[in-house]
Amino acid sequence: MLNAERARQQGFDTEAKGLTDQSLGRYVNFDQQMASDKDRLKTLFTTPVNGVNTPTYNAAALPAASSDVVQREIDAKKSLASAYGADQADKLAQLRSFGDVIGTAGRGVADDASKVGQIGSFKKGSEAVTQLELDNANRAGNSYKFFGDILGGLGKVGLTAGLSPVLAGAGAGATTAAGAIPGAIGPTSVGGAPLVNNVFSGGATPFLTYGR
Repeated sequence: MLNAERARQQGFDTEAKGLTDQSLGRYVNFDQQMASDKDRLKTLFTTPVNGVNTPTYNAAALPAASSDVVQREIDAKKSLASAYGADQADKLAQLRSFGDVIGTAGRGVADDASKVGQIGSFKKGSEAVTQLELDNANRAGNSYKFFGDILGGLGKVGLTAGLSPVLAGAGAGATTAAGAIPGAIGPTSVGGAPLVNNVFSGGATPFLTYGR
């Protein structure tokens, strides 16, 4: 069970690391990505759009110039206008390409972060389920433990019952006879009369009797 959980956690970690590396890779070769997107946008800005929804303008044609000087001036102005339009298209494409590339990378990073968060939730959930499985496994033997406690108690009762006669006999044998003094060495009475009582009844004290 623990080995399976460890393998699952390692799989989650590997997947999360892959997403993190993918997020970092979104910013690799940023300049090249901008250049590629810039070319696409510049072409888009400089190519005329001809579609069914494109409005058409029927402008009257200008009369031809009667002087070469006037025609050269017209051509020069057209050339300047075309160059200005191309330059504006290039700058706008460069500006838009930066926004497109960094915006695309940012959206990708946010998506990767969301997936990493989901993986973190999966890790916590798997760990919680494993803990529940361990608790369930620990409780699986509770019924046998209950019966074991009962049998152990019965065994103690039986042992106590078996030792009761032995303890009773030993207690009876250790009972002190009437008139005897527990722990005394030698006879403590003569003809049923206690020697100690006779000594003490004569007015003697233990110190005076045995001290001299």
